[in-house]
Amino acid sequence: MSRAKQRVCSVPGCPEMQHGSLCRAHRLLAEQKQRRTVPTKISEPRDRRRRKATVRAHRDRHGDWCPGYGRPAHRASDLTADHRREMQEGGSPAGELAVLCRSCNSRKAKRTQDRLSNGRSSLAGRPPGGYPSERGGSVAAGEG
Repeated sequence: MSRAKQRVCSVPGCPEMQHGSLCRAHRLLAEQKQRRTVPTKISEPRDRRRRKATVRAHRDRHGDWCPGYGRPAHRASDLTADHRREMQEGGSPAGELAVLCRSCNSRKAKRTQDRLSNGRSSLAGRPPGGYPSERGGSVAAGEG
């Protein structure tokens, strides 16, 4: 069986050869930056088990349904556990988890990032009790 060819590190100016896209030194730097700047992306076994259990409990109760975020509830097989209060907005890593599909999870992260970059707090412009999709209701005329 032939081995994968080595290639030059993808960091401009680095001449190191390896099998992946980054040499060992640049891979370690990227991992350190990841841990320092995005603590929720570190896959600790305890956190993975907690997320998996949350998704399993949701599937047992509701099946493959995403409650929706910015859109109505819908069928989805790619469910993920997400922090109810975003880490970027001061949420705890051990905080309560909610289940969303990958698409809705990305939508929620994008809206959070947009709010933070515009200098608004997490509650600014938010209707009392949250958005209808977060309450499990539908968006009707005059609601929210």
